Amino acid sequence: MRKVTTVSLNGTAYQFEDAAYEAVRAYLAHAERVLAANPDRSEILSDLEQAIADKCDTFLGKQKDVVLVHEARQILTEMGPVDGTTDVGGWSTAEAMQDGAVGAPSQAPAPRRKRLFRLPSEGVMGGVCAGLAAYFAVDVVWVRLGFVLLTFFTGVWFFVWLTLLIVMPAARTPEQMASARGEALSAREVMEMAKTKSAELGKAAASGLQDAGRNLRETFGRN
Repeated sequence: MRKVTTVSLNGTAYQFEDAAYEAVRAYLAHAERVLAANPDRSEILSDLEQAIADKCDTFLGKQKDVVLVHEARQILTEMGPVDGTTDVGGWSTAEAMQDGAVGAPSQAPAPRRKRLFRLPSEGVMGGVCAGLAAYFAVDVVWVRLGFVLLTFFTGVWFFVWLTLLIVMPAARTPEQMASARGEALSAREVMEMAKTKSAELGKAAASGLQDAGRNLRETFGRN
């Protein structure tokens, strides 16, 4: 019998074995220290929590609702270091895979399981074809062409597409998008995405100010 701790990751409750909880807590505390001077600190920490939560979901199901120690170790190893070093929340990436690093026997990481998602951000109509292409590792052009031809010759394929549009879950988070390809999202990618988003918001704000200034000049110019 092992003690279990319930925690909130980005607003969602998860149950961890105590040693698994300590590992995740140490990782996030380390990330918070590393990002102390980063202007995007809050957003990155929130995204890191969400990425960890999404990774936890791959281990949980109807018959299992607790994240085990070796699972937490695999999650944090996939996340990788936040500061570009080999340190992952208080122990090195290499140590994370050794006996006793977080209180569990050593074992090789389980292979990443691909998950079938729609990819609306990469699709034309709901992301069904983009999701199938990612899952089967083929060019999305061939999948779309196949659907068009099959629908043209046998109209039933339109209803197949419509059924998939309803049944397939949409990938909303970066981790889900990575899982659609059998990949693992890392902390470095989370930080890069936050940096890109911040730059895009900055450009949008600057563009908005320019438009406002132009409108003011035009308004007062007419008067």
